[in-house]
Amino acid sequence: MFDSLNMETRDWVTTAAVLVGPILAVQAQKLVEILREKRNLRLQIFKALMSTRAERLSRNHVQALNMIDIEFYGRRIFGIRIQSPREKSVTNSWKNYNQYLNEKDNYESLDLWLKKGDEQFTKLLYEMSQAIGYDYDEVQLRQDCYRPEAHFTIENTQLEVLSGLAEVLNGNRSLPMSVTHFPVMQNPSAD
Repeated sequence: MFDSLNMETRDWVTTAAVLVGPILAVQAQKLVEILREKRNLRLQIFKALMSTRAERLSRNHVQALNMIDIEFYGRRIFGIRIQSPREKSVTNSWKNYNQYLNEKDNYESLDLWLKKGDEQFTKLLYEMSQAIGYDYDEVQLRQDCYRPEAHFTIENTQLEVLSGLAEVLNGNRSLPMSVTHFPVMQNPSAD
């Protein structure tokens, strides 16, 4: 009797394993895919910020900044937000940088504001790199980027042209004109 009871228990365990095993495997695969996608989205943001760190006015740069709150938000479990310490470091750095961006008038000079901005942005990149598993240091993040001087010149020239055009169109400036020569008028009676 003991053997038949033991055999039945073994049969139940085997049957349960056959039924539950594939369900657990599918759920595990879904979890792996969710985690992989979350990492890929975070990586896209980091790559966008790294590739545009010398062009902070670019649309891609601004879009990447605005995605930080979403992708490093953490997760909700039973209505409670749970954020890892690294996620919290990223979102706090972003909040500090975002606040700084809106405080330009609080600084004595534009150079001081830009210097502080570089520090804030570098800290944000550093926190993101740590959260996604890269081992960058802050000096490397601040200095290891390339931007040709010609890009700077072109952007400044475009800004000057657009600003001047806006002043003309708004009536705040007139177009400078000078006459270089007068047209020679032919006498109609001489013909």
